[in-house]
Amino acid sequence: MLSDHDFELLVADLMGAEYGVVYEAFARGADQGVDVRRLTPEGPDIIQCKHMLRSTYAHLKSAASAEATRLTALTPGPWRYRFVTSQSLTPRRKTELATILAPWISNDDQVVGADDLEGLLNRHPEVERAHVKLWLSSAAQLDERLHAATWTRSRQLHAEIKAWLPRYVENQAFWEARKRLRAERVLVISGPPGIGKTTLARMLLADAAVDGYQPVEVSSDIEEAFEIVNDHEARAYYYDDFLGSTFLQDRLAKNEDKRLTSFMRRCANSGNNLLVLTTREHILQQAASWYEELERAGLPLRRFLLELSTYTRFDRARIFYNHIWHSEQVEATGRRALLQNKAYLKIVDHPNFNPRLIEYITGLTSPALDAEARTDYLDFAIGVFDTPDRIWKRAFERQLDEHCRALLIAVAITGGEMVVDDARRAFEFLLSRQGRTPTRNDFRSALQVLDDSFLCSTEQSEHTFINVSNPSVQDFVAAWLISNPDEVLTAINGAAFFEQLRWLYRRLEPAGQVNSQVRTALIANVQRCFDSDNPAWHDVRIGGTNTTIVMRQGRHREDRLRFVHGLLSAGKGDALSSWFEEKLQATAEEWLHHVSDPGRPVALISGLRKAGYPVPPTVIEAARDGLGKAEYSYAWSQLARLRTLAPEAFPPQANHRLVSDCEEWVTQQLVDPSDIDDVDELDNIRSSAKSMGSWRPAHDDLYDSAAVEIAHRSQDADKPNDNEPVRDSPSMSPAAEQAAIEALFARLEEPTPPSS
Repeated sequence: MLSDHDFELLVADLMGAEYGVVYEAFARGADQGVDVRRLTPEGPDIIQCKHMLRSTYAHLKSAASAEATRLTALTPGPWRYRFVTSQSLTPRRKTELATILAPWISNDDQVVGADDLEGLLNRHPEVERAHVKLWLSSAAQLDERLHAATWTRSRQLHAEIKAWLPRYVENQAFWEARKRLRAERVLVISGPPGIGKTTLARMLLADAAVDGYQPVEVSSDIEEAFEIVNDHEARAYYYDDFLGSTFLQDRLAKNEDKRLTSFMRRCANSGNNLLVLTTREHILQQAASWYEELERAGLPLRRFLLELSTYTRFDRARIFYNHIWHSEQVEATGRRALLQNKAYLKIVDHPNFNPRLIEYITGLTSPALDAEARTDYLDFAIGVFDTPDRIWKRAFERQLDEHCRALLIAVAITGGEMVVDDARRAFEFLLSRQGRTPTRNDFRSALQVLDDSFLCSTEQSEHTFINVSNPSVQDFVAAWLISNPDEVLTAINGAAFFEQLRWLYRRLEPAGQVNSQVRTALIANVQRCFDSDNPAWHDVRIGGTNTTIVMRQGRHREDRLRFVHGLLSAGKGDALSSWFEEKLQATAEEWLHHVSDPGRPVALISGLRKAGYPVPPTVIEAARDGLGKAEYSYAWSQLARLRTLAPEAFPPQANHRLVSDCEEWVTQQLVDPSDIDDVDELDNIRSSAKSMGSWRPAHDDLYDSAAVEIAHRSQDADKPNDNEPVRDSPSMSPAAEQAAIEALFARLEEPTPPSS
């Protein structure tokens, strides 16, 4: 789990805590063999560290003999010397090593093995707490928390954190982000693609789990968190890419901005809830300017911007080194090429440096390095940083056959994870539109090639889901389609789901690729796919329990109609006008039976009216009657919005009935506020009632009583004890930083198995 350098930092802190002194761990040169030292008037106090992975005791003895030879040539010689290894040692082996290292070691206690280090960690828990990688990898509490059966994604999250930990480099960003999260309770991590936002967020989530918070991962909608929120239990919520990877309009089309800000306020005012969100920086800026609710919630102020300047030069060097150290794909010739003329600095100092590219060039992410990359490693690595698109383009063009390409495109243009059966359907339909007849085993064969490279599969609630392995895969597929216009038309005609057509349009339109031919194809195919299933799934909580199941999301015909009308109004879509009217009326009839999201009907009517479409009165009346049956604060607020938008649909008799119904509902809520979770929800009830004209003077006293009851409830919640470890990155001059980087990479000259 720890690299050799991580191990030295740990030993330096442990020995310093044990003896009350400060050791430095950056003094190791290419020819001196000094790992950890302290300069004293009597001479250097040296600690030699041997963290030898996949090695035997025989290797350790050989390393000790080599150290004895180095010590003979060391001037001045050590005043004190200790030999520390991560291997477990018997008393006999300790004596044997002490004999090899005599006269610098005169007592077996100067040889420290894994069991001794465990004892030091027990005596100095503050050292363990300050080394993120150490306690995240070993804490049984973390394992227990992240494997809780209640939370469907926990096992996958646990596996991903364990996979990242070995090459994770602890830096000041983690501790600053942690401090802000614990103080403010809500943190938005933003930055460019590949900079490490998801890694930092998941480390914060795991850190919270060790402190007793129950981790909850939100996948597609903040409503998932609302369904299981509990202010009496410590919970840490994690919402990755919460504004979407590209197009904010789609992600927040259903008034999620209001629910999101409400949940943010709830976490900020709670002593038991944490909320970590990630997003790309440019999308965050769009969100703050487009959505007043997010601006009012202080979304930009809660931002923790992660960018290249966040990493010091030595941080970048350690990231690269840790990945190389743990990589089995970068061969000895590649390591030597990096060392020649300090070529590793071309990577460390490259303006396109980011952790995602480092993962790729070291073969620690998929696709794996091919033979050509291994043979001329330095040119390959620098070429990737010069032109990052090569990450996927190289493998896409050289390693994938036509079936694999079809499956990758089918999954990527869906825009999210999908179950295996839907992926198969999308693959076979696209393949047929390419003029090929899929055989029985084509899908399985293609998936076997792509899984754990371009794609990844996960198990959730007895379902297998498939998604792209990395957001940059979608970026690549979009860029590839844009550069291949014929393939764009094939993808449009080969779409099996409406969401694929919307994804294609949202990617093509900003690039200026929606010409008349593409628009005609889109209009024809949205009609064909309008009633297709939604390939997206979401978590649903079983009422009254903490058990969740995954269910397919609805078709959201309101959103589909808004998208179709956008196509019609932007192009020549008169041929679909009667079809559009028919679908609009059918959707309105569904509202009379059930309105799944009150914001959608109102948003559809508002959007169509703004675009100049004459919405039929029957459609508005259906929205009015459907919303009137919902009877909860959000529904009432949307009903009031609809009344403002279309007052002609609210004649006196109908309006009086709705106002009376709302008044009765408000009174019931305030008399018995047991179902009201917090003051924010209470305020929403008052606001909705006032907007409907249903708030009466008698409600003021009821409101005050309900507020007192809710406040008492909140005060009874136990707050977790947050012990704040402090960990500051060492400050180094440019010369010292350069020397530390050179000393770090000098280790690559050593033979395998890796040792220090």
